[in-house]
Amino acid sequence: MAGSVGGGSGGHGQSGGGEGQGQGQGQQSASAKGGKEEGGTVVAAATPHTRRRFVPMEEFERQGIFSSRGDGNDATSRGHVMSSTSPWVPILGAIANYGLCATYPSVLVGPCGIVGGGSGTDGGDSYSNETNGLPDNGIGLLRRCAAFRSENRLPALTWGSPHHGGSIWRCSQPKVGLQGNRSIEDERYLYAIAEEAKRANLKADARLAGGVGGGSNGEDRPPTEFLRMLCGRNNESDLIMDGSNPCSLKIMDMRPKSAAMANRTQGYGYENTNYYRGASINFYGIGNIHAVRDSYQKVCALCLSPNTSDIQWMQLVENTNWLSMARLILSASRQTAFHVHYNQLPILLHCRHGWDRASQVAALSQLLLDPHYRMREGFSTLVEKDSLSFGWTWRRKE
Repeated sequence: MAGSVGGGSGGHGQSGGGEGQGQGQGQQSASAKGGKEEGGTVVAAATPHTRRRFVPMEEFERQGIFSSRGDGNDATSRGHVMSSTSPWVPILGAIANYGLCATYPSVLVGPCGIVGGGSGTDGGDSYSNETNGLPDNGIGLLRRCAAFRSENRLPALTWGSPHHGGSIWRCSQPKVGLQGNRSIEDERYLYAIAEEAKRANLKADARLAGGVGGGSNGEDRPPTEFLRMLCGRNNESDLIMDGSNPCSLKIMDMRPKSAAMANRTQGYGYENTNYYRGASINFYGIGNIHAVRDSYQKVCALCLSPNTSDIQWMQLVENTNWLSMARLILSASRQTAFHVHYNQLPILLHCRHGWDRASQVAALSQLLLDPHYRMREGFSTLVEKDSLSFGWTWRRKE
């Protein structure tokens, strides 16, 4: 502290010196800022472009979702053959020019059984991913799947575990309408996600038991009573899954169910789980951007008002619905992280277009799951990935 004070007074003494010295300091200051001085006027240099934090392939490789599951050295030492490949593969050529979806990143991730070179998950055709692209039939399947979703925002992975099938997927609402429209391609695509995750989980369980891959490389599942305490004994039947629960893919619709049903009159709606094998759907009651903006303006006006009653403060804050909005978003994020980490399920998040409430819940759940995103560099990557690259309409937000 003394050093800083002394340095400050020394600088003040020098500034009282000759005029030439003051000009020299001004030139140094302009030079330090990247500008130059012309005729006594400082001309600022062009601001350099901010580097990209989110580079799709680099970020997905950091997550480890493309790596083989299991420890090869441990498998060799135990005499087992490791045959567990990644359930997810990148989709490069079909989205490179944003022709498939204009509001998605330039690289997407999909299930190996559909877009990869492996065998199909449901006995159907297999699709190769040669030369960073897809054959015509694979591109056609993705296009038909995208056409069934609002704004062509088909299901795409944003985060996945490197050890099992738990993962977070994003999309927009389906075009169901009042007629109850279906898309075989969309149903097959979601079923492939569920099957690839299930296969990855079976191989992870085998590794934990000393089977394929050999040995245990993770913690065992906590006891049921601990999980009940963790979820606050709320939604126990949904959060704590046992062998009697056949769910292999969880669809989490951020909207109130009444709003999702009302959207059917506009040609949209929500998934009919009778057609999506192994899937279940829940609604989380989060208001749209207009409701959130209204609550925010109310709480701001309350905080800035000089006539606010201290006695009624808590009730007035609650009446703005701001705390209720935050509570719903945090609850959905916690449940997403819970399903991914403990139940090892693929979670499909969407709201109406999949870029407002879905972005918030996806980002918050990843903060809970991945410590990399809790650091400065990782947090910048998270914002750039789940907001900018996945189509958050910044210019339309206040």
